[in-house]
Amino acid sequence: MKKVVVTGASGHIGFHVAKELLSRGYDTTILIRRENLNVFKLKKLGAKTHNCDLLNPESYANQLTHIDAVFHLAAENTTSRSNEDRIIQNTAGITEVFFNSCLEQKVPILIYTSSVVVLGRSENKDVLITENDRTKFIESPYVNGKLIAEDFVESLIQEKNADIRRVYPSWVIGPNDPKMTPPHKIITDYVSKGQPFYFSGGISLASVTEIAKAQVNLFERGEKQGKYILGGSNVTFKEFYDTLSDYSLFSKPVIKIPKWLIVLGARMTAPIFKLFGMQPILEASYAKSVFGNFSWYDSSKAVQDLDYKIIPTKELISDAVHEANKRITGTTKLGMKLKENANVSKEEGKLLITGAPGWLANRMIDIMINGDIDGEFQSNRAVRLLVQKSHSDLLDLPSNYEIVYGDITNKKDISDALDGVTSVFHIAGAIYPSKIKVLYQVNEKGTQNLVDACIEKNIRRIIYMSTDSVCGHGTKKKRIFDEYNIASPYKNYGKSKYLGEKYLLDQTKKGFVDGTSMRGFWFFGPFAPPRQLNFLGMFSWPKQLVFGNGRNFRSTSHVDDIVQAFFKAEKKENTYGKWYWIAGNEHTMSVDDIYQTIAKSLGTDYKPIHLPNWMCSMFSLADSMLGLFGFLHPTIHAAGKFHYDIAGKIDAAKRDFNYEPKFSFEETAKGLKELI
Repeated sequence: MKKVVVTGASGHIGFHVAKELLSRGYDTTILIRRENLNVFKLKKLGAKTHNCDLLNPESYANQLTHIDAVFHLAAENTTSRSNEDRIIQNTAGITEVFFNSCLEQKVPILIYTSSVVVLGRSENKDVLITENDRTKFIESPYVNGKLIAEDFVESLIQEKNADIRRVYPSWVIGPNDPKMTPPHKIITDYVSKGQPFYFSGGISLASVTEIAKAQVNLFERGEKQGKYILGGSNVTFKEFYDTLSDYSLFSKPVIKIPKWLIVLGARMTAPIFKLFGMQPILEASYAKSVFGNFSWYDSSKAVQDLDYKIIPTKELISDAVHEANKRITGTTKLGMKLKENANVSKEEGKLLITGAPGWLANRMIDIMINGDIDGEFQSNRAVRLLVQKSHSDLLDLPSNYEIVYGDITNKKDISDALDGVTSVFHIAGAIYPSKIKVLYQVNEKGTQNLVDACIEKNIRRIIYMSTDSVCGHGTKKKRIFDEYNIASPYKNYGKSKYLGEKYLLDQTKKGFVDGTSMRGFWFFGPFAPPRQLNFLGMFSWPKQLVFGNGRNFRSTSHVDDIVQAFFKAEKKENTYGKWYWIAGNEHTMSVDDIYQTIAKSLGTDYKPIHLPNWMCSMFSLADSMLGLFGFLHPTIHAAGKFHYDIAGKIDAAKRDFNYEPKFSFEETAKGLKELI
């Protein structure tokens, strides 16, 4: 059995290379900084792991003795222009240190994953780029790092006759991309928001699984010191977006933006971003290099020598859109058995959960499969999920989970989903739909439908996920919510959730069901959706934008604590007909406190730019004006209330069902680093 070492196996291409090596029977060791889901999967397949720092040879040199080859894929793949020194160090620096160590240990064959960015782009679509081309543009620190690494590798070949074999992947698409590389970010953004415009030029789409196979073939039968482009389907940007639209909900883009306008826009907006200490969204140099040019490559050498296969565009994009939908809905790792716990509940009553796939429902399912931080609430009970038809094929769960496809607004769908159920956790809800009427269709009418169906089928126990918006915000006389607060819903979202809650509790008072409502605050925790990841990205800016003066109180709710509340309250009769605030213990924590804690956990400085409260009031006015026309914009809505006190005491939950938050906000913030 031949022995190999792989770097970058926790990433996208590296994972697939390690997986391919394992499938062919190689004794495979992966060098890692820390474990993630990809590492977990590879360990289950038989990979050996070694924690180390690639910039410190002493931490891994012993792993390089008596091996047949290394596959070096570790790099920081990003289009960002910030932290240039770090990015170059994590591309060129790592390669130089690692390869020198490999040669010292007499590793015979080194397989190096470079990138087509070092080869450049063509101004003529009829002229394909080959292995012998070289880019004229250094458009980002990543490209610069790859070019420096390329020169270093070439020097090792010339001076030491090192057998370094290089591959140059193009736009790589495929599953198991943990950090969302630039191609997948573009695809995910399109699938979630669409795009009405396109531009001239083209890209080359390659399959990550075929790239991995070609790399192993390069080791097995590739030429010594060989260079191979691993490109794919050469398509124009228009063809790319048109194909994306075929597999998503959005129409094909029809507006063509000329290159000169993109470059001009990049130049004009750059000073504005720099004024706030931020990196421009698009650099003019990058725009000049990418748009209007063709990233089209000749992969014929790899096809001939390495049995490299180019997958059709439609097949690649169809699979990529499916992956994007799983990423958007948070189901990429949902259902995996990550750990075993001894204290597994064998509750017999069948539970119906609405709202999957969604942030809280996903985490609730994950905790039932794996247990929470303390190993609690793991359960093998029968669970049925009411899932929208548009989310079909996104969930792969254990056998005790049954999926029923339907809609909360459809009475028959609800009735069918309730057959044989003893308890209902009603988590489904609309938060930021583009049209306000959806709030009332889902949050009010959908909840009424569910409660009525439970009454008809004599299903008594219902726990409802509500929101702080049912009480709006604190006042000068009473800044902090408590169990005696009277409902004062904030705009349409708060009103729609309150009407759903009220119907449940009214029917409970009448003796028809046993309902309880849990009112959450600002959510944090595992399975966070893209909107929270975008929020966390702000902390990488030199300065952070804060709506309001930052001195207002905000409570936060960790999703694990909300899950705890549902399960602890389920069997407690003294909770029937009541609502509860569910949050952490820090009800007098200010927005500045929250931001400072997050910044510290992410290793950044908190340098706020506070927008005055009156600007938040202007956003609130704009939100109300949009509401008159039936529309809702999430950023405008959130900004309009961000300066208010929205915090609450959890005394009632502690008293009635022994609720006790497991996470301080400091602990919550530490977990955020794993999300970005």
